This record gives sequence, structure tokens and C-alpha cells, in this order.
Amino acid sequence: MKNKNLIIASTITIAMLIFLNILSSTVFPILGFHEFRLPFNILIILFLGFKLETPFTAILILGVQLFQAAFTIEGWAYGTFAGVLLCIVVGFVRDLLNFSTKFSTVIVTQIFQTLWFSVTAVLIYIRTLNIDYIIHKFQNFIPESIIISLLSPYVFGFLDRIWKIKQTGSKVRV
Repeated sequence: MKNKNLIIASTITIAMLIFLNILSSTVFPILGFHEFRLPFNILIILFLGFKLETPFTAILILGVQLFQAAFTIEGWAYGTFAGVLLCIVVGFVRDLLNFSTKFSTVIVTQIFQTLWFSVTAVLIYIRTLNIDYIIHKFQNFIPESIIISLLSPYVFGFLDRIWKIKQTGSKVRV
């Protein structure tokens, strides 16, 4: 993938993130779920880690997190750290990951979301020493992560087309 295509794909991905966040922050409160937010940023960052091999991954993660910061009061720095750390882990286990079926995509996404939550929870606890906040976040995390995991095959399929990734699940070197 050329740098021009990287910029175009990144821009479309950020636009998608903004659209999904606007949709999520307007629809759920209308339905009475005021604290319910789907973490589409995590899904996008996991996609970047799973499907792209680029030295720019950390910069792409930072960009996603900075745009996400417009929709949440939670620290973008925690998410950036967790995203980069998980992408490093993904780099080691990438060849073992299987995205050939929707079920396997859902399971892998759920596992990595749980790791993401664990990393950010530890960082928040170290900073605040408040376990009640972590418990409250975990109660929201469970339904949010399940919904995001169920959406992951469809969102990944859309992102595959944006980033021009073949249907075989191959990685793209940038």
C-alpha cells in the first residue's frame, strides 16, 4: 500500500469512526441507555493490529484515539497505550489468529477486547486507586464488548474493502 492510499484509507476510517460515534451517542440516549457507548475505536484499532503490518501502526492508533477523545471524557492516553501494547501482542500471535469464519472473528475480537479492558483498568486503578470505578466500567464493558464482537465481522469486512485487503484474510504491508 502506498502512502497516498494509507492517507485515504486512514481518512475514510476516521470518518467512519466519527459517524459511528455520532450515531452511538445519539441513538442510545434516545432509547434510555445514557451510559451505554459502543467502543468502535477499539474495533478499529484491533483491525489495524490484526490486518496491517506497518511501522505507522502507533501513529494510526494515536490518530484514532485523538478523534475518539471528542466523544468521551476517558483518557485517550490509556487507550493509545493499550492499543499499542495489544498490537505488539498481535504481532507475535498474528499467524495463529483465524478470521476465516464470523464465529472465529467474534471470539478473537472478544478476547482482545477483554485484554484491552484489563490493561486500561490496571492503568486507571494505578492512577485513581478506586476499584468501584473499575467495577462500574466492567459492568458496562460486558454488554458493550459482546455487541462490538458480534459486529466485528461486518465492520472488519467493510474495513477490508477500505484498506484493500483480500478476502483470504491476508495482511497488508504498508
